[in-house]
Amino acid sequence: MIKYFTFNHFAENTYLLIDKDTKECAIIDPGARVEAEKQQLYTYVQDNKLMVKHILLTHPHIDHFCGAEDICKHYNLPLTMHKDGEKLLDIYSQRGCDMGFEAVDTKAMQKNFVEYDTEIILGNTKIKTLDSCGHAPGSISFYVENEKAVFVGDAVFYGSIGRTDLFGGDLDLLLSNIRKNILSLPPDTTIYSGHGPATEVDYEGANNPYINNLDF
Repeated sequence: MIKYFTFNHFAENTYLLIDKDTKECAIIDPGARVEAEKQQLYTYVQDNKLMVKHILLTHPHIDHFCGAEDICKHYNLPLTMHKDGEKLLDIYSQRGCDMGFEAVDTKAMQKNFVEYDTEIILGNTKIKTLDSCGHAPGSISFYVENEKAVFVGDAVFYGSIGRTDLFGGDLDLLLSNIRKNILSLPPDTTIYSGHGPATEVDYEGANNPYINNLDF
């Protein structure tokens, strides 16, 4: 089961991935900036008797982790991410004020580093980590086969892809990873993006002007 919230002034999608059998859940991209947004998340978890087991980060841009310090502390959990994103995480945590965000003390946060092509267990649900670098260093997509879902952060949007003009961006790398690790998933897999509506693998493969001409 998947629940999403749209948080902060960048209209970022924060997701709850819920294992229906155990009610264990993972928070993907903790972008709740203000206290009211955090309370909305906490209240949903409490009212539905969910147990938060993981806090996952697709990539280290401030709109996706601005709530991480408080949310990780609230649930006494580390922020799970790829090691290659740590430097950028620390940079954006201090420069967030330039974009209207408060500073985040990421150095005081516990972190759990995961590699690509590994599994994270959530109750009876398996989450596979996929390399989706190109938008930002250390970018991870989280693929959940039994939900026919992949959480891609800002790698792919409905009819578009993530920008690559920021620090660490690489257009060729992003397109390569989209081809190898996202468009190669079953065609009915739903793509849950970091902003905007969900889409599907088959639709993007056929219609996305940035990627539908990739040579398989």
